[in-house]
Amino acid sequence: MISGLPPRRHSRSLNRHPGESRDPDGSIVRYRAALAILAIILFAIAPACSSQSPNIGKYYKGRILHISVAAMERTDELRWTTSTRYPAQGVIDEPLYRLEPESSENELILLRVKVENHTATSAIVNVDHESAQLRDFLQGRYFPIDVSARAQEAEVPENPSDRCTVPVNPEYPTDCVRFLWNATYEEVQSDGEIKLIRRAQELPKGTGLDGWLVFEVPKDTQFRSFRWGAGDTVTIDF
Repeated sequence: MISGLPPRRHSRSLNRHPGESRDPDGSIVRYRAALAILAIILFAIAPACSSQSPNIGKYYKGRILHISVAAMERTDELRWTTSTRYPAQGVIDEPLYRLEPESSENELILLRVKVENHTATSAIVNVDHESAQLRDFLQGRYFPIDVSARAQEAEVPENPSDRCTVPVNPEYPTDCVRFLWNATYEEVQSDGEIKLIRRAQELPKGTGLDGWLVFEVPKDTQFRSFRWGAGDTVTIDF
């Protein structure tokens, strides 16, 4: 006897179609099989919906910080400029940069992340390659890219609107892009040489950061969650 199924009943032979079940309780077996197939289909669909998560745009609070993933974008190439001047002004000498995945089988994921301090007098936020994680449904973990370390110079595009493929933050419409990373400072050395130093950022109460984190992941990866770990620990499920 199969565990979980009712005992088989004895009946005299009937004329049935060769493909028809001869078990009068076969409908139960078919019903359970249908439920199993439905469960598999729903499991397959769930990851595909993760990029449209209703949790994108919401704030989640840790012990100190409020964190929000305001937007998620996918692309095969980033182009941007550090200039705040519009191309329509005839600017042709502005610095242009580009970033591509290291593998043709990968793509770039952009997360617009907002980090705000509404609790502590001051919060120290160290935004580097270990400050955040994207997690997929297969236990894969992806860490943010240091964009400045991998950026390459780009040629001026024929169409001025193509100079920047990173979405512009509505609060800063004249900026091509704001990447979320530790700030860079000029520090004078003992020999008089100026050295660029990156340091964690301090957020006094009532202030925050708003910028893009960039990740490189296999194409079409669907994500289960985002974990923030700089200055606080917050996990946002997609």
